[in-house]
Amino acid sequence: MSSVNGKRCDKIMVVEDEWIVADQLCNNLKELGYMVCATASTGDEAIRNVKENNPDLILMDIVLKNKMDGIEAAEQITSQFSIPVIYLTSYTNREYIERAKQTKPFGYLVKPFKQGELYANIEMALHKHRLEKEIKEYLERLVKCYRGTIENVSGAIELRGPYSPGHHRRVAEFAQAIAGKMGLSDFSIEGTCLAAYVYDVGLVCIPLSVIQESGQLTGLKLNLYRSYPKMSYEILEKIDFPWPVADIVLQHCECYDGSGFPKGIKKNDILIEARVLAVAHALEDLTSHKSFRNAFPMNQALDEIKFCRESKYDPNIVDISVRLFRDK
Repeated sequence: MSSVNGKRCDKIMVVEDEWIVADQLCNNLKELGYMVCATASTGDEAIRNVKENNPDLILMDIVLKNKMDGIEAAEQITSQFSIPVIYLTSYTNREYIERAKQTKPFGYLVKPFKQGELYANIEMALHKHRLEKEIKEYLERLVKCYRGTIENVSGAIELRGPYSPGHHRRVAEFAQAIAGKMGLSDFSIEGTCLAAYVYDVGLVCIPLSVIQESGQLTGLKLNLYRSYPKMSYEILEKIDFPWPVADIVLQHCECYDGSGFPKGIKKNDILIEARVLAVAHALEDLTSHKSFRNAFPMNQALDEIKFCRESKYDPNIVDISVRLFRDK
């Protein structure tokens, strides 16, 4: 966006293969108070011009010169840049409309159209895009706030629990790497990482003597210790997270074969984020020094996890983790 005489002047790029139509469209845009920052007659040219001119909005014809049409060009542009696209076309058949919908356009104007229609579509598209940008920035700040608060809570847990400093951060780093390799969404990855920082917040409800006991727990002590996922859930469910953090935490001790706790659910009944967290936690636990044993080398830790493939852990997540961390 530029400014002329102190007023906002949005930059628009025109992609149209008929020069007479393009020239008329550019004149209309200037009359409406917009700046035409670039024009293009092919998809390749449009992509190059976006990189050089950074327009605020693109008016895209569908039928262009050369092999790449406007829909394919828009798909490539929107995958790389956050720029709204409005299609200008004579085509209204289902095939074009369905293809265009996949690129999430901000408008689809059918030729011929009036100047007022063009102006209304451009203004609505620019307004919607600005709102989406503001919402995205707000959510990023919100995530940062959640993460900061949760990291402080996890630090307090580590002071009381049997962990070395940075335990939760390392679990989160393992979880992020695994979930990213699996192709989970950014939203899902963020939720998994946040859950990694507070998966055991329920330990605050368990006597310190039980938490710090290095031997094998049995009987009442074991049952008490195994209650921490449910206690963690009861603490976290009161917080209105955008992610299912409480449910991830509740399920992270469940086993793939149904032998886990607290509910004994199995396979795909366990949230994918909880299955990732289970493997991430095991990796961090095995590769960390304990009072009763030394830290395992990474390859040995991976072998231990592979041994529990299909029993404790999701086999797909185990295989991905082995490929990701072997010999590192």
